[in-house]
Amino acid sequence: KGETQRYWVIDPIDGTKNFMRGVPTWACLIALVEVQGDGSEEVVVGVASSPALSRRWFASKGQGAFVTFNGVTKKISVSQVSTLSDASIAYSDFIHFGDRLEAFQKMLNNAWRTRGMGDFWSHMLVAEGAVDVAIEPTLAVWDMAALDIIVREAGGVFTNISGQPGPFGGSGVSTNGVLHNAVINGINPQG
Repeated sequence: KGETQRYWVIDPIDGTKNFMRGVPTWACLIALVEVQGDGSEEVVVGVASSPALSRRWFASKGQGAFVTFNGVTKKISVSQVSTLSDASIAYSDFIHFGDRLEAFQKMLNNAWRTRGMGDFWSHMLVAEGAVDVAIEPTLAVWDMAALDIIVREAGGVFTNISGQPGPFGGSGVSTNGVLHNAVINGINPQG
């Protein structure tokens, strides 16, 4: 009671379809989750290693987020873009959006730029500030745990598509933080 417990969340190949087809955007994702005595869970360490891109992103709670490329490590941070009309939005594809698809496509139509990249890559681009929003409507915790802390430690926000914080909600939305409410409100149809 009251003790912190930990467990690892590992995705040996995130972007399996890319890996199988020879597309170099795949990674090994490793995260450490702390479980508090009250049952709450938080990712406290994350690594996304992409050998085909020669990059490794990593973060730990309170220590910032970093990327290593060609042997050089640098601290990363999200963009400061403040409107969706100026935003670059990355997503996986249009599958699994269900009744949110129309609202999502409207958001894309009003964005500055959109790209269908998906998997870990789009979320790491948010953490680096190259993309402002990354959205995937269906994911497992092993797809998101490492990404969650890297995005958060880079200054961004990571929730599910309904706006619940963390990687435990079945979907992933990464933003620079400034745009998060607009994205969540924009993607959820008003009843």
